[in-house]
Amino acid sequence: MPRLYLAFLFFWTWPCTSYSQVKIRDVIEFADKQFKKGDYYYATQMYDKALQMDSTSIELFWKQAESYRAYKNYELAAQWYAKVYAVDAEKSYPSALMYYALMTKQMGNYTAALALFKKAYKEVSDAPDDYLYKKTKQEIKSTEYAIKTQQKKGITINPFSTEINSYDAEFGHLYKNGVFYFSSLKADSINTKEEVYSTFYRTNTYRANNQGQTFTPPTVWKDLIVSDKSTGNGSFDSQGWYYYSLCEDKGFSYRCKIVRYKEGVGVDTLNEIINQPGSNTTHPSWAKLKNGKTYLFFSSDREGGNGGMDLWYAAIQSDGSFDEPKNISSLNSMENEITPWFDSDSSRLFFSSNWHLGYGGYDVFEVKIGDKLQFSKPLNVGLPINSPANDLYYFRQSDSVFVSSNRLGSLSKKNPTCCSDIFYGLLEKPNQSKIDSLPPPPLISFPVSLFFRNDYPNPKSYARKSNVSYDVLYTDYNKAKPSYMDSTSNKEALTSFFTNNVDFGYQVLLKLYDSVVHEVARGNSILLFARGYASPLNVTQYNVNLTQRRISSVYKFFMEYQGGALEKLLQSNKDVSFEIIEVPLGEYAANQSTSDNGNDRASSVYSVAASIERKVEILYMTRTQTENLQRISASPLVQEDEIKEGSSVTKWVNIEHDLTEIEINEIKFSQEGLSYQLKAEGDHHSSLSFTFKPEFTGKHASCFADIYFDGITEPIRIYFTFLKK
Repeated sequence: MPRLYLAFLFFWTWPCTSYSQVKIRDVIEFADKQFKKGDYYYATQMYDKALQMDSTSIELFWKQAESYRAYKNYELAAQWYAKVYAVDAEKSYPSALMYYALMTKQMGNYTAALALFKKAYKEVSDAPDDYLYKKTKQEIKSTEYAIKTQQKKGITINPFSTEINSYDAEFGHLYKNGVFYFSSLKADSINTKEEVYSTFYRTNTYRANNQGQTFTPPTVWKDLIVSDKSTGNGSFDSQGWYYYSLCEDKGFSYRCKIVRYKEGVGVDTLNEIINQPGSNTTHPSWAKLKNGKTYLFFSSDREGGNGGMDLWYAAIQSDGSFDEPKNISSLNSMENEITPWFDSDSSRLFFSSNWHLGYGGYDVFEVKIGDKLQFSKPLNVGLPINSPANDLYYFRQSDSVFVSSNRLGSLSKKNPTCCSDIFYGLLEKPNQSKIDSLPPPPLISFPVSLFFRNDYPNPKSYARKSNVSYDVLYTDYNKAKPSYMDSTSNKEALTSFFTNNVDFGYQVLLKLYDSVVHEVARGNSILLFARGYASPLNVTQYNVNLTQRRISSVYKFFMEYQGGALEKLLQSNKDVSFEIIEVPLGEYAANQSTSDNGNDRASSVYSVAASIERKVEILYMTRTQTENLQRISASPLVQEDEIKEGSSVTKWVNIEHDLTEIEINEIKFSQEGLSYQLKAEGDHHSSLSFTFKPEFTGKHASCFADIYFDGITEPIRIYFTFLKK
């Protein structure tokens, strides 16, 4: 007779029997067995019976809380954890408050959850090596992230086809050639009250054919069926092999290995290189990188990991054999990273984690992968793909994304978050019409030279910043043109200077502004390198400050022009940035033959020779796509020094990155004779040395290096400036 039928037969006789005839320890023992087998709903019913016999037992409070958490009834789990915490004066259950906070977070009550996490953190602050300390500390950061990032992306998530979703649990895997592949956790027989008349649940792989707006009724993929085992988590390779998980059932706790099937060939059980004995190995995702190499990504708790289920990869050789798997340590945590899926179009790996900063339970994250398997920092894909519940098995097909989730809105009869359904959304192109309406980014010829009146902005000041935008200074400069004409004998040369330098520079600046706005609107961060010059009329420190004021007026122009359009874009997308970095030379960059005689203002102020020295040059613009913002950075980007002409120098640059490893493809140097060396200093930190002999022109030398890293399109530029001793 099936075990659950026996359970109901036994306990339904209670109304006719006194409680004293049923020992509470027998009820608890039976409930414990149901919990161990994975029948969490029935475990809660049995613990409820035990609580009717003993309503003050902290142990029963705890068992009920654990059962409701396993059953994913977050509201009731939170209530029972709160009861444990309230009466547990001896702290026999030290994790009760943390789990109370977790369940509160998974209900989406982030403010209340944050307060509970902070309280839990204080209670365990004297044990920084313990799991509870690390977990509560991480959850404080994670919940703060959830509170700050409530804006949803331009996509609507809806339940998938009712031909596929049911009151059971469904997990989507892929959509290929008009066929939707998924797995579903179904019992052999379920009645309308969700009472299971079966020895165990079984997960099988199903297929459903697309018929326009609907799907055919799903059918079990019979070729994958193995008696008393479950299957799921599939991925095709380019040769037609279907990689999937074959699992032993132990209640709802699986022990899996990865196998593959090919029509006409049959099932191939992968060897122990992939399926390490004694480990749980699952969630295969076949991947082909842009460089043509193929890999198998998967999740496993095998030896050598960071804890829990980790992400791994194994290179696949041309003969189909596998290299020794490698742990993706930069992505893995002390908890679980699972359900990897590789998107070949964008070279991104998507996976779910219950550790990284997210909205509750498992969230979907993405990383960019370079050709040599450099992994960027995990980024949460955001709302509404993620939710306070568990969000897993993300994949994309054309303009649609799919995720399996037990969020509110999934089909259920008792607990609204008990079971996973497949959800989907159509990818939109947010603000695409607005972006398309922008003019194409103009081609800018660098440097962009912008010219200033003598001692402007903020005359007779040692301030380093200006409160005047460059467009105002440009207009003022043109208004002062008559006074310049009256003070020079070479009016033709001065007229040409205003037309070909002052006016032309401003027009190029407007084009550069359009280009910056164009890039920022597309989610790219912009960095401009600028150098300020001054005619040698004043003392050196004064001129240095003056050039900084001039650069700040250019920055002010970018932030205020067209009603602050750029600043509004930056405020609407905190992931992008705009910055101007100074490459200073001050007076020493000026033509030293230019008059610095204050009594000869015709030469030192109004002449073309003097006017052409009063400028800011925007030397270069770097563009960084949002996805690469935290992948790799260098500092300092500008280095200054004072050396003897003819001497060799060695300069160091610190490289911080979120990649497994970095490699330099090429360095383009603006002069001859460079040697360099990249040295790893630890995880995600390297140093890069440049050795060269600066080439002086007059009293100064200036050069730059463009560093091209493998897997990253845009180079990082470093400037070096030297003054002669």
